[in-house]
Amino acid sequence: MKGEGADESVKLPAYAVVADRIRRRILSGDLPPGARLPNEAELMQESGFSRSTIREATRILASEHLVRTTRGPGGGTFVLRPDLGRLTTQVENSVALMTVAEMVTVDQLMDVRLLTEVHAAGTAAHQRSAEQLAAMRTALQPRTSPTYEADQDFHMQILAAAGNPMLELACAPVFRVLHDRFSSEHASDDFWSASHADHERILAAIERGDSMTAMTEMRRHLDRLNDTYKEMGLLRGASEED
Repeated sequence: MKGEGADESVKLPAYAVVADRIRRRILSGDLPPGARLPNEAELMQESGFSRSTIREATRILASEHLVRTTRGPGGGTFVLRPDLGRLTTQVENSVALMTVAEMVTVDQLMDVRLLTEVHAAGTAAHQRSAEQLAAMRTALQPRTSPTYEADQDFHMQILAAAGNPMLELACAPVFRVLHDRFSSEHASDDFWSASHADHERILAAIERGDSMTAMTEMRRHLDRLNDTYKEMGLLRGASEED
Protein backbone atom coordinates (compact mmCIF):
# COMPACT_ATOMS: atom_id res chain seq x y z
CA MET A 1 0.00 0.00 0.00
CA LYS A 2 2.81 2.41 0.84
CA GLY A 3 4.44 1.83 -2.50
CA GLU A 4 1.19 2.53 -4.26
CA GLY A 5 0.80 5.76 -2.30
CA ALA A 6 4.28 6.90 -3.26
CA ASP A 7 3.65 6.27 -6.98
CA GLU A 8 0.24 7.96 -7.00
CA SER A 9 1.42 10.95 -4.98
CA VAL A 10 3.80 11.92 -7.78
CA LYS A 11 0.74 13.10 -9.69
CA LEU A 12 -1.72 13.87 -6.88
CA PRO A 13 -1.42 15.36 -3.39
CA ALA A 14 -1.40 12.69 -0.70
CA TYR A 15 -4.86 13.62 0.60
CA ALA A 16 -6.29 13.29 -2.92
CA VAL A 17 -4.76 9.83 -3.26
CA VAL A 18 -6.37 8.70 0.01
CA ALA A 19 -9.71 10.31 -0.87
CA ASP A 20 -9.69 8.59 -4.25
CA ARG A 21 -9.04 5.17 -2.70
CA ILE A 22 -11.88 5.54 -0.21
CA ARG A 23 -14.19 6.99 -2.88
CA ARG A 24 -13.59 3.96 -5.07
CA ARG A 25 -14.47 1.64 -2.20
CA ILE A 26 -17.68 3.57 -1.57
CA LEU A 27 -18.77 3.71 -5.20
CA SER A 28 -17.94 0.04 -5.78
CA GLY A 29 -20.12 -0.97 -2.84
CA ASP A 30 -17.22 -2.26 -0.76
CA LEU A 31 -18.25 0.41 1.76
CA PRO A 32 -22.05 0.61 1.33
CA PRO A 33 -24.33 3.40 2.66
CA GLY A 34 -24.32 3.35 6.44
CA ALA A 35 -20.98 1.57 6.67
CA ARG A 36 -18.36 2.92 9.02
CA LEU A 37 -14.98 3.81 7.56
CA PRO A 38 -11.84 2.39 9.18
CA ASN A 39 -10.66 4.74 11.93
CA GLU A 40 -7.82 7.20 11.42
CA ALA A 41 -5.18 4.86 12.82
CA GLU A 42 -6.26 2.07 10.46
CA LEU A 43 -6.31 4.38 7.46
CA MET A 44 -2.88 5.72 8.36
CA GLN A 45 -1.53 2.18 8.51
CA GLU A 46 -3.21 1.16 5.25
CA SER A 47 -2.13 4.22 3.29
CA GLY A 48 1.20 5.08 4.85
CA PHE A 49 0.16 8.74 5.15
CA SER A 50 -0.14 11.05 8.16
CA ARG A 51 -3.16 11.80 10.32
CA SER A 52 -3.52 15.30 8.81
CA THR A 53 -3.61 13.74 5.32
CA ILE A 54 -6.34 11.30 6.39
CA ARG A 55 -8.39 14.12 7.89
CA GLU A 56 -8.07 16.26 4.76
CA ALA A 57 -9.15 13.28 2.62
CA THR A 58 -12.18 12.80 4.86
CA ARG A 59 -13.07 16.49 4.53
CA ILE A 60 -13.00 16.14 0.75
CA LEU A 61 -15.34 13.15 0.86
CA ALA A 62 -17.66 15.03 3.23
CA SER A 63 -17.78 18.00 0.82
CA GLU A 64 -18.86 15.54 -1.88
CA HIS A 65 -21.67 14.32 0.42
CA LEU A 66 -20.21 10.81 0.47
CA VAL A 67 -19.46 10.60 4.20
CA ARG A 68 -20.29 12.30 7.48
CA THR A 69 -18.38 12.31 10.75
CA THR A 70 -20.01 12.12 14.20
CA ARG A 71 -18.38 12.58 17.58
CA GLY A 72 -18.86 10.89 20.92
CA PRO A 73 -19.65 7.26 21.82
CA GLY A 74 -20.45 5.29 18.72
CA GLY A 75 -19.08 8.08 16.57
CA GLY A 76 -16.90 7.80 13.50
CA THR A 77 -17.05 8.49 9.78
CA PHE A 78 -19.95 6.85 7.97
CA VAL A 79 -20.94 6.49 4.32
CA LEU A 80 -24.00 8.64 3.65
CA ARG A 81 -27.20 7.28 2.21
CA PRO A 82 -28.08 9.02 -1.09
CA ASP A 83 -30.50 11.95 -0.80
CA LEU A 84 -32.57 12.49 -3.97
CA GLY A 85 -33.15 16.17 -3.22
CA ARG A 86 -29.45 16.89 -2.83
CA LEU A 87 -28.58 14.87 -5.91
CA THR A 88 -31.10 16.69 -8.09
CA THR A 89 -29.73 20.05 -6.89
CA GLN A 90 -26.22 19.00 -7.86
CA VAL A 91 -27.37 17.85 -11.30
CA GLU A 92 -29.48 20.99 -11.71
CA ASN A 93 -26.46 23.23 -11.13
CA SER A 94 -24.48 21.34 -13.76
CA VAL A 95 -27.33 21.44 -16.29
CA ALA A 96 -27.82 25.17 -15.66
CA LEU A 97 -24.12 25.84 -16.28
CA MET A 98 -24.22 23.78 -19.48
CA THR A 99 -27.22 25.80 -20.65
CA VAL A 100 -25.63 29.16 -19.84
CA ALA A 101 -22.47 28.04 -21.65
CA GLU A 102 -24.68 27.08 -24.63
CA MET A 103 -23.54 23.47 -24.43
CA VAL A 104 -27.17 22.31 -24.52
CA THR A 105 -30.21 23.70 -26.33
CA VAL A 106 -33.92 23.78 -25.60
CA ASP A 107 -34.37 20.91 -28.06
CA GLN A 108 -31.83 18.83 -26.15
CA LEU A 109 -33.44 19.59 -22.80
CA MET A 110 -36.80 18.58 -24.24
CA ASP A 111 -35.25 15.39 -25.63
CA VAL A 112 -34.53 14.37 -22.04
CA ARG A 113 -38.17 14.97 -21.15
CA LEU A 114 -39.40 12.98 -24.14
CA LEU A 115 -37.11 10.06 -23.35
CA THR A 116 -38.19 9.93 -19.71
CA GLU A 117 -41.73 11.28 -19.38
CA VAL A 118 -43.36 9.39 -22.24
CA HIS A 119 -42.11 6.15 -20.71
CA ALA A 120 -43.11 7.32 -17.22
CA ALA A 121 -46.68 8.05 -18.33
CA GLY A 122 -47.04 4.55 -19.74
CA THR A 123 -45.57 2.94 -16.63
CA ALA A 124 -47.70 5.07 -14.31
CA ALA A 125 -50.84 3.86 -16.11
CA HIS A 126 -49.97 0.32 -15.04
CA GLN A 127 -48.80 0.76 -11.48
CA ARG A 128 -50.15 4.04 -10.06
CA SER A 129 -51.77 3.85 -6.64
CA ALA A 130 -55.02 5.50 -5.56
CA GLU A 131 -52.98 7.99 -3.53
CA GLN A 132 -50.82 8.87 -6.53
CA LEU A 133 -53.88 9.39 -8.71
CA ALA A 134 -55.29 11.70 -6.06
CA ALA A 135 -52.02 13.67 -6.00
CA MET A 136 -52.13 14.06 -9.80
CA ARG A 137 -55.73 15.25 -9.61
CA THR A 138 -54.84 17.72 -6.85
CA ALA A 139 -52.05 19.13 -9.02
CA LEU A 140 -54.64 19.88 -11.72
CA GLN A 141 -57.04 21.79 -9.48
CA PRO A 142 -57.89 25.25 -10.91
CA ARG A 143 -55.88 28.17 -9.56
CA THR A 144 -56.53 31.90 -9.73
CA SER A 145 -53.33 32.30 -11.72
CA PRO A 146 -51.58 29.32 -13.36
CA THR A 147 -47.93 28.82 -12.47
CA TYR A 148 -45.05 26.82 -13.84
CA GLU A 149 -44.62 25.21 -10.42
CA ALA A 150 -48.15 23.78 -10.46
CA ASP A 151 -47.61 22.52 -14.00
CA GLN A 152 -44.33 20.93 -12.97
CA ASP A 153 -45.94 19.29 -9.94
CA PHE A 154 -48.27 17.30 -12.18
CA HIS A 155 -45.34 15.98 -14.19
CA MET A 156 -43.38 15.14 -11.04
CA GLN A 157 -46.35 13.16 -9.69
CA ILE A 158 -46.33 11.05 -12.87
CA LEU A 159 -42.59 10.46 -12.58
CA ALA A 160 -43.04 9.40 -8.96
CA ALA A 161 -45.88 7.04 -9.92
CA ALA A 162 -43.56 5.35 -12.43
CA GLY A 163 -41.58 4.11 -9.43
CA ASN A 164 -38.10 4.83 -10.81
CA PRO A 165 -36.13 7.50 -8.92
CA MET A 166 -33.69 7.79 -11.84
CA LEU A 167 -36.50 9.31 -13.92
CA GLU A 168 -37.02 11.97 -11.27
CA LEU A 169 -33.28 12.59 -11.03
CA ALA A 170 -33.07 13.08 -14.81
CA CYS A 171 -36.13 15.32 -15.16
CA ALA A 172 -36.31 17.52 -12.06
CA PRO A 173 -33.15 19.51 -12.94
CA VAL A 174 -34.40 20.00 -16.50
CA PHE A 175 -37.73 21.33 -15.19
CA ARG A 176 -35.96 23.86 -13.01
CA VAL A 177 -33.55 25.04 -15.68
CA LEU A 178 -36.39 25.56 -18.15
CA HIS A 179 -38.32 27.44 -15.49
CA ASP A 180 -35.37 29.75 -14.81
CA ARG A 181 -34.68 30.44 -18.46
CA PHE A 182 -38.20 30.85 -19.77
CA SER A 183 -40.34 33.23 -17.74
CA SER A 184 -43.96 32.14 -17.26
CA GLU A 185 -45.06 35.75 -17.73
CA HIS A 186 -44.61 35.25 -21.47
CA ALA A 187 -47.04 32.34 -21.57
CA SER A 188 -50.44 33.28 -22.97
CA ASP A 189 -53.81 32.29 -21.54
CA ASP A 190 -54.16 29.96 -24.53
CA PHE A 191 -50.96 28.22 -23.48
CA TRP A 192 -52.25 27.51 -19.98
CA SER A 193 -55.68 26.32 -21.16
CA ALA A 194 -54.12 24.03 -23.79
CA SER A 195 -51.63 22.69 -21.25
CA HIS A 196 -54.39 21.99 -18.74
CA ALA A 197 -56.43 20.16 -21.38
CA ASP A 198 -53.36 18.06 -22.26
CA HIS A 199 -52.91 17.18 -18.60
CA GLU A 200 -56.54 16.15 -18.25
CA ARG A 201 -56.22 13.77 -21.19
CA ILE A 202 -52.98 12.30 -19.82
CA LEU A 203 -54.54 11.80 -16.40
CA ALA A 204 -57.68 10.23 -17.86
CA ALA A 205 -55.55 7.68 -19.70
CA ILE A 206 -53.55 6.91 -16.56
CA GLU A 207 -56.75 6.50 -14.55
CA ARG A 208 -58.07 4.02 -17.14
CA GLY A 209 -54.79 2.11 -17.08
CA ASP A 210 -54.41 2.85 -20.81
CA SER A 211 -50.65 2.86 -21.20
CA MET A 212 -50.48 3.48 -24.96
CA THR A 213 -52.84 6.46 -24.85
CA ALA A 214 -51.04 7.92 -21.84
CA MET A 215 -47.76 7.74 -23.75
CA THR A 216 -49.29 9.22 -26.92
CA GLU A 217 -50.88 12.11 -25.03
CA MET A 218 -47.69 12.84 -23.14
CA ARG A 219 -45.70 12.93 -26.37
CA ARG A 220 -48.18 15.34 -27.94
CA HIS A 221 -48.06 17.53 -24.87
CA LEU A 222 -44.26 17.68 -24.82
CA ASP A 223 -44.12 18.42 -28.55
CA ARG A 224 -46.45 21.36 -27.92
CA LEU A 225 -44.28 22.53 -25.02
CA ASN A 226 -41.16 22.35 -27.18
CA ASP A 227 -42.65 24.79 -29.68
CA THR A 228 -43.95 27.04 -26.90
CA TYR A 229 -40.62 27.17 -25.06
CA LYS A 230 -38.89 28.24 -28.25
CA GLU A 231 -41.42 31.00 -28.76
CA MET A 232 -41.11 32.14 -25.16
CA GLY A 233 -37.35 32.28 -25.55
CA LEU A 234 -37.65 34.52 -28.58
CA LEU A 235 -40.10 36.77 -26.75
CA ARG A 236 -37.73 37.05 -23.80
CA GLY A 237 -34.92 38.02 -26.14
CA ALA A 238 -37.08 40.69 -27.78
CA SER A 239 -38.06 42.23 -24.45
CA GLU A 240 -34.43 42.31 -23.31
CA GLU A 241 -33.42 44.13 -26.47
CA ASP A 242 -36.12 46.73 -25.86
